[in-house]
Amino acid sequence: MLIASENSLWGAIPDIFSGLPSLQILRLNGNEFDGGLPKSLCNGGSLNDLVLSENKLSGTIPEEIGRCRHLTILNLGANNLQGRSPLPAEMGNCTSLGDLELQFNSFEGPIPEEISGLEHLKTLLLFNNTLSGVLPRGIGKLSRLTDLHIYNNCNLERLSLAHNDLSGVLPSDLGKTTTSGLVEVDLTGNRLEGPIPSGLCTGNRLVVMGLGGNRFNGSFPQEIGGCSSLTRVILSNNRLQGRLSGNWSINGGISYMDLSGNLLGGHIPQVLGSWYNLSKLDLSDNQFSGPIPHELGNLKNLEVLDASGNQLTGVIPSELGDCGKLASLDLSRNLLSGAIPEKLITLTSLQRLLLQENCPLPSNLGNLHELSLGLNLSSNRLSGKLPASFGNLGKLEVLDLSNNSLSGEMPPELEKMISISSINLSYNHFSGKLPPDWVKFLASSPESFAGNDLCIQDDVTNSCPVPNRRGRTTKERTILTVIGCILLCLIGLSVALYLTFRGNDRWVRLKTPTQGSGSSKDLPEDLKIEDIMKITEDSSEKHVIGKGRHGTVYRLQSGIGKHWAVKKVDLSEGRPTTEMKILSSVKHRNLVRMVGYCIKDGFGLMVCEFMPGGTLSEVLHQKMPQVPLDWEARYLIALGIAEGLAYLHHDCIPAIIHRDIKSDNILMDSELNPKIGDFGMAKLLDGSDAGLTMSSIVGTLGYIAPENGYSTRITEKSDVYSYGVVLLELLCRKRPVDPTFEDGVDIETSPFFFLDEEISWWTEQEKLRALKLLDLAASCTQVPCEARPSMREVVKYLNQLNVQRKRTT
Repeated sequence: MLIASENSLWGAIPDIFSGLPSLQILRLNGNEFDGGLPKSLCNGGSLNDLVLSENKLSGTIPEEIGRCRHLTILNLGANNLQGRSPLPAEMGNCTSLGDLELQFNSFEGPIPEEISGLEHLKTLLLFNNTLSGVLPRGIGKLSRLTDLHIYNNCNLERLSLAHNDLSGVLPSDLGKTTTSGLVEVDLTGNRLEGPIPSGLCTGNRLVVMGLGGNRFNGSFPQEIGGCSSLTRVILSNNRLQGRLSGNWSINGGISYMDLSGNLLGGHIPQVLGSWYNLSKLDLSDNQFSGPIPHELGNLKNLEVLDASGNQLTGVIPSELGDCGKLASLDLSRNLLSGAIPEKLITLTSLQRLLLQENCPLPSNLGNLHELSLGLNLSSNRLSGKLPASFGNLGKLEVLDLSNNSLSGEMPPELEKMISISSINLSYNHFSGKLPPDWVKFLASSPESFAGNDLCIQDDVTNSCPVPNRRGRTTKERTILTVIGCILLCLIGLSVALYLTFRGNDRWVRLKTPTQGSGSSKDLPEDLKIEDIMKITEDSSEKHVIGKGRHGTVYRLQSGIGKHWAVKKVDLSEGRPTTEMKILSSVKHRNLVRMVGYCIKDGFGLMVCEFMPGGTLSEVLHQKMPQVPLDWEARYLIALGIAEGLAYLHHDCIPAIIHRDIKSDNILMDSELNPKIGDFGMAKLLDGSDAGLTMSSIVGTLGYIAPENGYSTRITEKSDVYSYGVVLLELLCRKRPVDPTFEDGVDIETSPFFFLDEEISWWTEQEKLRALKLLDLAASCTQVPCEARPSMREVVKYLNQLNVQRKRTT
């Protein structure tokens, strides 16, 4: 150890280090040393802490620095070092480096790609240099990086660090200090907070602004409206407040704008109707009020308009029918009223129309001949008969008219709806017989017909029971409704059993193992198939770290000391291929990351990041001594799981339902950040896996949503229910099925009795926030499933809870 910091030493650093082979710490910062760095600094190979900042050193960093393989701290900030690259390529050998500080020097050129190999790097300071070019793509692999400072690099053009775990506040002058201006900023999916810097569009060259999925707060950056170079703006799922400016000028550049999931209010600006290149406008889940501006009808290129989940009033403007390319219109969960405009009805491009949870709307919808993806009018106040013109919707796939007051018999013209794949007519006043082609839906969703007086035509008598004309009392209607639901469920179960046995041959074919000697995709460079096969075929099981219904998980240490988790699954089980498909396509900080896979001899081997913190179940129930969890820790765990599920449900195309959310499937890193794992039961909502065991109950006892016990039609609301149970488990530190519970008592109905004793030591404000989390858990576990919030709404609630916390502190 040699420490001589903060003295008045001067001259060149002597080249004496070849004679100091055991030197581990060298700190000479805060002096006046000049000249170059001695090439013998790393001759001994033992150096792990090198701090030479705040001197007058010049020249370049010698390539011999690569010999310092044990180096964990390298601080050369505030000197006169220079070079066309801040680091020699040999720096990639310093794989233990956790802190790299090169700020306030005169380095030029691009940041070298070798920096991506420093997998232990937590702090990277490169600001106040003259760096240029683009950031290395591999910098996104630095999963431990917590501090990244590269500002005041005047030639910076592209800043892309999406879907990492970065936190903190962006520099207020980001963008203002560049020579010609930023071109792209993509920081989507991190934990950044504070205001969005106002100078991002300095120089009017910014094309892409991706800041969604963070925790930015403060007022909406009004400069966006005047940035004519912008084409894509993504600010979704933050905590931005205030109003959108009505004084923006015409902007012909922006084609994609997503502001969903914020706290924005006021009226939707009329000037948006002059942004003639807009193809997608998403304002959903905010607090916008007032009417929908008719000027939006000027957007001839608009394909998607989503203003759901606001407080909009008035009528749907007829001018929206002038948007000739409009394919998806979602105005659900507002306070709209009046007729659906005739011009909108005749719009041939419209494929998806969602208007549920508004005020009364007429049923002049049969003329939407091109409607295909979905029509949702649930939870309105619709009354009267279902018009025969609905039979004209021959391309419609999904129809939801539930929770209205519609009545009468099903018109025979409905049999013309040949593309229909999902129907929900529950809780209306329909009577008479179901169309013969609709009886098949009883097998998949008998609850979708509950709350009506529907019957099935007898094949022998060709008749259907006629309702008693005298009218029924409320009690009689209730009893008959219950009996009808039971009969429908029994019929549906019979049909499901028939389809199951009839499909046995196809199921056998699905179980044929994959043959071949092996194949692989994107395995990490430090791993080989032979290494993986060696540990997974070891009969001693010394490498096994977990077993589940979908496979066995092994811990593998590569040649360079890095740990991986390898999951071995039998491809004859059918669904593991779906798990590979999902894990290879998703990327989010709260989802376990699969870095590659290989297939050999009928088995799939998935290589994933190793999670040293174990599972949430182990953290809550098994580790001794017990892991202390304060309010902040539990809040961040709850938020992390919610953000991961929101990504699966709302940001993936097609959407993904996990179907087995439980504390055993929530993996924790070393800092207790949660990541959702085990996608063995997951389902893509594109119909691609409709033939896979859809008639059986999936999930884990205690976490399964009640509707899963009688319905095979699973929606994302089943994940919401399971999340609510995990939330209760997090607060109570009790398993949902706990042997200590007395008969008739469980965690869902009596959570107040089981709150973790540790919570009693929290501050009063923290206790109140814990109760609000209990309220959220209760909301997520509501029956019926339609009453549960979406995961996007859950994330919004949690973000608002954190805003309230900051206000009180």
